[in-house]
Amino acid sequence: METHKINRILIPVDFSETGLLALKHGAFMARLFKADLYLLFVVEIIDFPFNLNTPVLITAHDYNAIEKSATDKLESIAADLKREGVINVISIVTRGRVISGIKEAAETNKIDIIVMGTHGAKGFDEYFIGSNAHKTVTISPCPVITIQKHATSMGFKNIVMPIDNSLHSRQKVNMVIYIASKYGSEVHILGLINSNEDIDEKKFAIKIDSVEDVLKKARISYLRKIVKGQNLAVTAMEYSKEVNADLIVIMTEHESDLTGMFLGPFSKQIINHSSIPVMSIRPLEGKYQSISLSGSSNPFLD
Repeated sequence: METHKINRILIPVDFSETGLLALKHGAFMARLFKADLYLLFVVEIIDFPFNLNTPVLITAHDYNAIEKSATDKLESIAADLKREGVINVISIVTRGRVISGIKEAAETNKIDIIVMGTHGAKGFDEYFIGSNAHKTVTISPCPVITIQKHATSMGFKNIVMPIDNSLHSRQKVNMVIYIASKYGSEVHILGLINSNEDIDEKKFAIKIDSVEDVLKKARISYLRKIVKGQNLAVTAMEYSKEVNADLIVIMTEHESDLTGMFLGPFSKQIINHSSIPVMSIRPLEGKYQSISLSGSSNPFLD
């Protein structure tokens, strides 16, 4: 079975409450997977229009001071993490835009997963500005775990895996198996049916059966449930709270317009509003194109 291995973990650090919490989760994961841990701080370059009435507010000297302070802090954190059992910690301080800095660090260092804190988003921020975590998920070359301040317990004992009627929904299964086997998790297969759509429920149940079969063969403890709802993101989050989940694994369905790529409504709502950590996985184009609800083909990688 082909699986996305976790050998290199990237933690974007901003020294905020949620950022430091993400660091704890990432360090826990690094110890468990015996993975290298990369700590990234981006000194964000802010462009100010210069004119006689608006002087330059941040000088090169200021950037140097910020960079030096961040480097010292990361090195101190790295030393602590090594004493706590993380085998290899690499500190990176760079300048630029936060999102592009994260993407570049992930690509350059062949990162397998990003773990980062998020404050979520509300109101106009959700639809027009968005959080750095939200934007990172959109462009990340690897899976991203986003963590809000509520997720204080370490480890993922209960994983919710929503499965809907979209083409790529089941691509997450192998990653869930990999994570669950390492953390000793119980997986909750959550079949999601949009009550506004006309779906053959018997064929959908066969789709869930195929997911169940794969978990069974991998000897992963699981439960299954099929529910209907008008807002599937809200339904998934409510169910996750009911079963005391500590991780929700989703595929980042993407949509596009004239300005480029952005997250679809399901991913956007889950990432912005879930108090439970969310792992977002970008679909692999060209994979599982033969999926059908007939249950006649195996949609998973061998």
